[in-house]
Amino acid sequence: MIIDYTIIRNTIILYLNNTRMKFPIPFFLIVLFLTGCASVDITVSTQVGGDKDRAAIQQMLVDWVSAYNAHDAKALAAIYAKDADLSDKMNLLKGREAIQRLWQERFDKNPNVKTKQTSLEVRFLSPTLALETGYWEDDGVDDPERLKIGKDGMWTCVHQKIGGKWLIISDRGWPKQPE
Repeated sequence: MIIDYTIIRNTIILYLNNTRMKFPIPFFLIVLFLTGCASVDITVSTQVGGDKDRAAIQQMLVDWVSAYNAHDAKALAAIYAKDADLSDKMNLLKGREAIQRLWQERFDKNPNVKTKQTSLEVRFLSPTLALETGYWEDDGVDDPERLKIGKDGMWTCVHQKIGGKWLIISDRGWPKQPE
């Protein structure tokens, strides 16, 4: 920050000429403000990524895996926000209902599928927004189309705290590339 001392000096002189130092405290505050010694901290005072939020996001992943392995598309979709989006084979699905249909179709085509999810990192972007990245590994995939894509890979989800509850608002996954 560049400080123009001419403006500060003129403000002080103007103040002194008009008040004859009747109000020394406001004068002191004006000097502090103009010199940058006093500032207003507009950063968010809420702790970002506290233990309670981390635990809630960790539990959300446990619930996601449980719903997936139980082939409960409705419970799985409930972990997503109402207007969430999910990418699937170069398509972007929008909304909880579309996401539920996708999972149900996958379960119908792969009646023996089970998943293992490993969270690598949760990074809080704000008190109500977090980015999570991890690995997935599926077993029991029967669908030949799905086998072409792969049975393991990586994912990234954006979570938002809505009404006090963490939900997925964006879900992206990609299969492991052949070595």
